[in-house]
Amino acid sequence: MSEILIGCSTLSDLIDALASDTERGAALYLNHDPLSDRFLVDEVVVAGPDDQVAASATEITFAPQFLTRVTRCARETKRCFALLHTHPIGFPDFSPMDDATEATLVDFLNGRSQGRPCFALVLCDGRLIGRRFGESTRVAVREVGSKIVFHGAAIAGEREQRYDRQVRAFGEDGQAILRGLNVAIVGLGGTGSVTAQQLAYLGIRQFVLIDGDTVEDTNLNRVVGAGVASVGRQKIEVAAEMIHRINDDAIVRSHAGSVMSAEAAALLRTVDCIFICTDSHSSRAFLSAFAYQYLIPSFDIGVSINAHEGEVRAVTGRTQMLAPGLPCLWCGNALSAARIREELMTPEEREADPYFNEGGARQPAVISLNSTMASLAVTMLLGAFTAVPVGARWQSYDALKGTVRLLSASSALDCGTCGPDGLIGKGPARDLPFLPAEVA
Repeated sequence: MSEILIGCSTLSDLIDALASDTERGAALYLNHDPLSDRFLVDEVVVAGPDDQVAASATEITFAPQFLTRVTRCARETKRCFALLHTHPIGFPDFSPMDDATEATLVDFLNGRSQGRPCFALVLCDGRLIGRRFGESTRVAVREVGSKIVFHGAAIAGEREQRYDRQVRAFGEDGQAILRGLNVAIVGLGGTGSVTAQQLAYLGIRQFVLIDGDTVEDTNLNRVVGAGVASVGRQKIEVAAEMIHRINDDAIVRSHAGSVMSAEAAALLRTVDCIFICTDSHSSRAFLSAFAYQYLIPSFDIGVSINAHEGEVRAVTGRTQMLAPGLPCLWCGNALSAARIREELMTPEEREADPYFNEGGARQPAVISLNSTMASLAVTMLLGAFTAVPVGARWQSYDALKGTVRLLSASSALDCGTCGPDGLIGKGPARDLPFLPAEVA
């Protein structure tokens, strides 16, 4: 089913720009992702005084030159187009006047769209209502940011007794949202396996699992769901079996390989959120960009134990949500360009590079620490998608001090990922990092 996705910062700026006692309007450009049938808002053009013929508290008439200009831009850039106007008097739906106005414009807009869908949007009291232009067919609108808001969507789900205690915490709507989510987990090791278990118990029924590794003897101290008989099997298989033991009607799709591949990228484009449970800086950089480019909120999880000759010097963890309005992993100083360069080297390049630091010692790992950070991340998801009043979106854990700190940062204005001229909403119109153009 078609859906329009808009970043919260884009919508917030739009609301501020259109605040008025009279109807105001704007044109939105959208990139269509055919794999998910999502239309990603990429750019907004607010109509100025010269772009409208007339405006009142109940009606707006756009100037022909404005419509010609914005539809030409959509056509030249191969993007879809939406015409938005406000309802300042608070009428919470399309009005009979809207129906009549669209009827006079539908042939013009369809004729200039070269077969791409056109949409009409009404902004009322901070909420967006959408439909195909000139039609009654409604289109769902999802606002993506630190909070995921389903504008005008009817949320309904079957009441199940097994989730009664959760419904008491975040309501039937919250449980219905969880049941309808499609969640990806990248990395099914220590943190990823715990995350999969918790999400399955919460009632998530659709999963995408991505990991190319098999279970080893040294994984058995922390990979939830694995036993001695699991050694040599794919981690995604072990995780899928665990999920099905908890929810026998769960739907699990898997990719046994790198997340930086055509197959994995295609799967990720169809999900509602991603848990990043991989240690690789290159894969985390890829997923950080992916979250903003496709407007898919993601949760990065990491644990670090600094031990030398049996002496533990530091035990820390972090979880950070990635979405429009929140800083990416680059702005959060969580990525190393040098590490990414090393990870992407071929064996021959590593051998020839005098500056390459192999650093291949296995790092310590303890299940209780992984579980702590996975729990913080899953609780963060509840705060983002349901009515649970969890405000944290970036947390740092110090196990030695027993403290969890809230962190904050702003997106750099020149950031190529989460900045205003970065990747937000670009979708398939922009190549994915670290992938060949034909893959992206």
